[in-house]
Amino acid sequence: MAKNKPASALILTMFILAGMMVAAFGGAYLAILGIKAGGIQSQSGKAYFAAEAGAERLLWELRKNGWTYGSPSTSIVFSDVLPITGASYQVYFSGFPPLIFRSVGEYKNTSRSVELRI
Repeated sequence: MAKNKPASALILTMFILAGMMVAAFGGAYLAILGIKAGGIQSQSGKAYFAAEAGAERLLWELRKNGWTYGSPSTSIVFSDVLPITGASYQVYFSGFPPLIFRSVGEYKNTSRSVELRI
């Protein structure tokens, strides 16, 4: 009976260490997922604000600069790259009535859009 005790202690130690490794790797995986999600959220926010910048430019062009619109099309009405972030936007004239414009902001691999109904 004395011969079986050291072997059972070794097996029990191995199971405990395996459980600790599973818990450590699981925690590390969750931390990596959180970091990736934070990066995606940051990119999404920059893309959204680029789309908002395109919408604001459209409103400025309509109200202050006297821009006149033609017929709806799939071509880009306005586009620009924002100098600080490097995000970009494109504004499209989608349809009427009411006037419908779509501003699409892009940053890295993320794009967000804003629709304006005037």
